[in-house]
Amino acid sequence: MKNHMAYERGELLSRRVTPRNVEARLAGRYDGPIGELNRWVDEVRATTGESIPYFDPCAASREAKVLMLLQDPSSAADGESGFISLHNNDQTAHNIYKLCEETSLSYAEYVPWNVVPWWVANPAKGRRNFKTEASRARPYLEAVVDLLPGDLAAVIVMGKSQTWPAWHAAVGGSHRRFRGAEVLFTAHPGPLSINQTDKDTGHRNRETIAEAFTHAASLIR
Repeated sequence: MKNHMAYERGELLSRRVTPRNVEARLAGRYDGPIGELNRWVDEVRATTGESIPYFDPCAASREAKVLMLLQDPSSAADGESGFISLHNNDQTAHNIYKLCEETSLSYAEYVPWNVVPWWVANPAKGRRNFKTEASRARPYLEAVVDLLPGDLAAVIVMGKSQTWPAWHAAVGGSHRRFRGAEVLFTAHPGPLSINQTDKDTGHRNRETIAEAFTHAASLIR
């Protein structure tokens, strides 16, 4: 069990551990504010042939004021749940869950997603260049922002080694603000990164992520 918080609260999304949760989430994927985004996912799957997870219908239930970005979906999102979700059974989701609780960044007001919406390392697609895929993903990222339900206040770009370069490839390095939203660059919340210290700043990654979450939460209060 990797996402203990989601499991203990009955929210875990795992076809192996909690298949009924996944079935219920799938049944509601076209409901509420996120429904239009998931119809868009169906369209992009059909036109690109890519395996793209759904948006979580439990996210942004009030309004999507923050967009939280990692580089691309993990194999867990691609296969174990089928969603990009705070409730996925992976350590990264668990770490984000804990940090959101500590900083009062509510899941009802943010949407988790990826700069590249498909799994770049999908073995069915052969070897691919991440930067090329990020450039290819640009119109899809812009479409997501256009479809988000609400006025976007902040974009949190998480992951110095991969997500930051992917963002710049998809959006352009000179774009400090994206569609009027403040862009916050911070470390990756994964298990290999969160407890490390950034060599350039001397700050622990966990602390810089918490600062970004706290600032994003302050923008929407």
